[in-house]
Formats: sequence, structure tokens, C-alpha cells
Amino acid sequence: MQPLSRSIRCALVLVLCTSPLLAKSKEKDFKVIDSGKYGIFVSGSRVGTETFSIEQSATGSNTHCDLTIDQGGSKIEQRSDMQLAANGDILHYEWKELSPGKASSVVVPDDKFLLEHLYSGEKTKPFDRPFLMPASTVILDDFFFTHRELLAWRYIGQSCKPTDKQCNMPKTKFGGLVPHTASPITISIEYKGIEKINIKGTELSLRRFDLDVDDVIWSMWMDDNYKLLRILVPSSNTEVLRD
Repeated sequence: MQPLSRSIRCALVLVLCTSPLLAKSKEKDFKVIDSGKYGIFVSGSRVGTETFSIEQSATGSNTHCDLTIDQGGSKIEQRSDMQLAANGDILHYEWKELSPGKASSVVVPDDKFLLEHLYSGEKTKPFDRPFLMPASTVILDDFFFTHRELLAWRYIGQSCKPTDKQCNMPKTKFGGLVPHTASPITISIEYKGIEKINIKGTELSLRRFDLDVDDVIWSMWMDDNYKLLRILVPSSNTEVLRD
């Protein structure tokens, strides 16, 4: 385990102050703290784009994602909206499939558990599915890579404080849910240290975090402001790069 250096601790102060999960801003209105696009590549070829926006206020965050994938003549369009409380608990999550089919799901807290409303079409009645999982459960829907950035922020915030002189981020486990497939998952995340990697012809010193989702490894690299720049999933020959 590698401790955070002084320069990384300084950056951590910034990310803790701007993270939508931990912010204590006095502003009542939501402000955009990260937005942009991720290119999705499989075996070196671009197959899709995720467009995202993350807003924060004193009470929590809103995250909106639009996904388009076009691979082998098949086009997939999906959308997700997630509302989290200031401590990271789920307030409301909605996933929609716009193409090729029409389906959606909504996840909300229900007493001490989670309840998912599943819709197989635009005018169908929902099928309700309860999960014996708390509101602190991490949402990691397929294809939405912004959800991984939110998890990394949460992990950093739980492990470190701006006043820490030495910050060791141990491997940490979370319970997770993939709403559109209604699948509970086991997640662990670990800080691996600083690595120099080449992105679009430029060598960068980035912070690496390894994410283990049901024994599938996702390596993630973040910059000094803890914005996600790259994801690599070797098992599926998938790479995600911020445009």
C-alpha cells in the first residue's frame, strides 16, 4: 500500500471539497463539478460514447449520463439519472433503454431496503423487486463509466481527511447493484499509487485505482483533481478514454 505524498494530499483537499458525495457548500443551487464525454473502445476500435454531467449542492448530487453504442450494425441508446444524498446514499436512480428496445427501471429506498420498479415497455405496469440492501449500496450500472468515478470519490472520502499527514487507502469492499439487470454485485477498490502512462501521445502521472467487480478487474486512472481519465478492462479488451 502506498501512502499519499504531500502533493497528492494537497489534491485530496480539493477533491474532498468538490466531491458531490462530501461537499459542504453553503450554496443552495446545484453546480456542475464535472462533465464531458468518454470514448468507449473495444479491441482498439471506438464503439460508443458516454456523455455525462455531475452536479452538486449542499445536500447531495445529481448525475446524468447518455450512452450510445454502435457495434456490428447494432445501435444501443441508454440513459441514467442518479440522485445521491451528501453521504452517498441512494435517493433515486432511473435507467432507460431508448434503443433497440423500450425498457426502464427505477430504484428507490424503501424503509431500510431498496425497491426496484422494472418496466418492460413504455405502457406496461411495473414489476417490483425488493433487495435486502441498504441505501448506502453502490450503483454500478453496465456501460456507465461515470458511476465508477463516483465510487472512487466515495472511496477516497471514506479513507482520507484533508488534515491527514499520511493517508493510506486500504482495499475496501462495497455492496453494489446493477439496476437494469437487477443483479447484486460485490465490489472492492484499492489505491495502487502513481503511474506514468501515455494518453493520446502525452505522458501523464496519474493515480491508479483497481476495481474488482465480481472477480473482473477494472483499472482506473485519475488526474490531480481526481477526475477519471482512463479505464482499462483487460478481460474484455475494453478501454475508456475521456475525450
